[in-house]
Parts: sequence; C-alpha cells; structure tokens
Amino acid sequence: MFEGGSQMIDPGIRIAPFRALTFACERAGPLADLIAPPYDLIDAARQAALYARSPHNIVRLELNRDADPYGSAAAALAEWRAGGILTRGARPAIFFYTQKFSIDDRPRVRTGLIARVRLDEFAAGKILPHERTFPKAREDRLRLLSATRLNVSPIFGLYPPGDAALNRLLAEVAARAPQIDVTDDLGIVNQVRAIEAPDELATIQRALAEVRVLIADGHHRYETALEYRRRRRAADGNPAAAMPYDFVMMTLVAFDDPGLMILPTHRIVRRIEPEAIAWFTSRAQAYFALSEVASIGALRRSLPTLSHGAFGYALKGDARPSLLMLNRLDAPAEELPGVPAAVRELDVSILHTLVFDRLLGIKPDEVRAGGNLEYTIDAPAALAEVAAGRADGAFIMNAPTVDDVAAVCAVGATMPEKSTYFQPKLLTGLVMNSLDDE
Repeated sequence: MFEGGSQMIDPGIRIAPFRALTFACERAGPLADLIAPPYDLIDAARQAALYARSPHNIVRLELNRDADPYGSAAAALAEWRAGGILTRGARPAIFFYTQKFSIDDRPRVRTGLIARVRLDEFAAGKILPHERTFPKAREDRLRLLSATRLNVSPIFGLYPPGDAALNRLLAEVAARAPQIDVTDDLGIVNQVRAIEAPDELATIQRALAEVRVLIADGHHRYETALEYRRRRRAADGNPAAAMPYDFVMMTLVAFDDPGLMILPTHRIVRRIEPEAIAWFTSRAQAYFALSEVASIGALRRSLPTLSHGAFGYALKGDARPSLLMLNRLDAPAEELPGVPAAVRELDVSILHTLVFDRLLGIKPDEVRAGGNLEYTIDAPAALAEVAAGRADGAFIMNAPTVDDVAAVCAVGATMPEKSTYFQPKLLTGLVMNSLDDE
C-alpha cells in the first residue's frame, strides 16, 4: 500500500510550493458545480445533492458514497487525471486564498496562503493542536489518504503576524487578477491567486520558516498525515531526503487577520437518562443560577453579554429555553484539578465537566465515541430538535476567542472536541496536493 515512487524535496524547506491539481473547467464543467464544503459538513442530503450536481463534483473524492468509498475515490481520481478533468500546474506555486463573506450583514475578508508545510510531531512545538479528535474520523481520513495519496482539502493553520515584507507582498498579490474565482452555496466569494516568482516564494518561505503554527481546523487530517508519513517512510526504508509525504497542504492565516471569525458550536444531545432530566433543575443549583428566558431571540441576545460559564439550554419535556449561569466560580478548579486554568475556565470545559459529566452522567468516553452528541452553529435548529422530540437536550454556547485558543496552545493543552468553528470553512476542490509525484 505504501510503496515508493515519490520524488525528493529540498531537505531544508519548511514551507514549499507545489504543482497543484486543479479542475480543468473546460472539460469538467463550471467550478461552482465541482466544489464542496469540508467532509464533516456533508450530511447524507448534501452528499446526494453534490452527487447530482455534477459527475465530477469533488465529493466523489472527499466523501464517496459507494460500497468501497476509498477504492472508488482512488478510481475516480485516476480517471479524472487520465481524462484531463484534473490537471497539474506547470510550475510550483504557493496560493493566495481570499474569502469574502458577511457576518451579521457586515462584509468581511479573510486571506491566507495555501502551501505544503513540513509535518512535525506535536511534541516538537512547531505545529500545535487546540482540540481533541475522534478515533473514527481519524481512521476514515487515513483510509482515504492511503487510497488516493492526495490532500483533497487543506488544513487550516494560524501563524503569528508581524513580518513587514510578507505583508507588503500579500498586499501586492491581492491587487492581481485571480486565477480561480467562484461563489459557493453560502454566497462566499472564493478567490485564488498563484504566487510563482522565485523571489516572492522566497519571501514567504523566509517569513514562515520558524513560526509556530496553530491548527485551527483539520486536526483529524493532520494526525492522519502524521500516521501516513510514518507508514510511507517505513515502507520506503526511511529515506534521508524529504519526500512529498513529509508535507501536508495547509492554508495559513495570520492571527490578526480581520476576517478571522469563530462561531459558537452548540450541542445537541440525542439521549439523556430520564432520571437525569427529572433531577436536573434541582441538581444544577449546586453550580449554577437558573433562569427562564422569553424566547430564542432573547436568549441569543443575552448570552453574549454574560461572563464565562453561561449557557442556554432546553431539555425533553420543556422545550422552552432557559439559562445556566455559573455561580460557583471555584467549581472548575475543584472539579478539574491539575488541568491548566486556560482550559478549565473555557465554557466548553465547564459544560462538558459540570453539566454533561456531573449532572447528566454523559461521560468523556461517550463524548469521544460519538453518536449521542451532535454539533451545530444553528442555535434555533438545535432547540427545535428538542421541541420536536428528536433530541433530549440542546445546549447553546458563546464562542471562544482566538486569544482563548492561543492560550490553551501556549500551555501545551487541548480543548474538548468540537470547541471551535472557524467561519467560513475552507472550500474543498480549489487546489489539491499529490503526495506521490513532483
């Protein structure tokens, strides 16, 4: 499975350009019909819609629905390359990626650089996670990567700002015409500009050579890339030179980018023990003050004004939204001894420990296993699941800040699963990175 065939890369390079695979729209059709959101946002209905949209939609690689999804993805990739549906760039490039979108009717722009980034174990401190991952998702992504040997979508990384030469270059590149310009289903304008000039590539490589990268999104794919590298290196006899599989495709965004947004990730709990629901109000008073709110709108307006440890919630039997507000400020330290303050003071840590574990009996192993908890950025939809009887509980949260994420990483810790939702997501199908050929 992991036989050789890869070409070597300059062993001193950390940030590398690459000859990307992109759709040849004259053969494949309009790019808007070929792109997709990340795999973890594609449910069965969205998957079916993407399949129907085009026989060349990237979903056939990213989240294939056939009986052997990994083999079918590899076969589709080979067919598309042979038929000219996907073509490789003539020259190695790093790509300037711009997303134009709106939040609360305010226009925003987020910019990043898509490049190959050398893989490092987390212990080295050069690339850091901020969330824990799910074993099932890691296994799924590893099987796909092993079959296709392709980074279909980029990992989202954050880097510290401040390099003046890099800032000047990116301002110049932003004024150029994009090679890729497509609006996705959410109305987000996605533009890609290739940077190929050797002096411009050198500016990017120098500026990012030593920065610490924080993974914002794509933890499962990064851990998958690490495991894939271990296996390929073993199969290839641990070559001394750097190989394509020693790198992973990332979109790198500066921490101070004005378009960097984190949305709250709410929790839907499908099953809660009836006894836990019956006793919840009385037991919750050990940690929280409880109050009712007039409506979902009132909840969404009031929640951001409250300090940490505040949640909206609804439980089976009474779908009206209510508020939990932490009034035992010593409880996180008492219940999470030895956990760094940057982690235990997070809303998501308080929710998972005090509410899920202590009050509802939903243990960490159950959360990590998946299946009972679901995650959404749509607060009204979460509460509607309880009102319709399809879920036993919904918990509405405030979003963490970028500073919260950085503080957790700075102490070498991670947040609970699905703590952040960076908006917008990186689009799948714009550029792809082969781990086999140079």
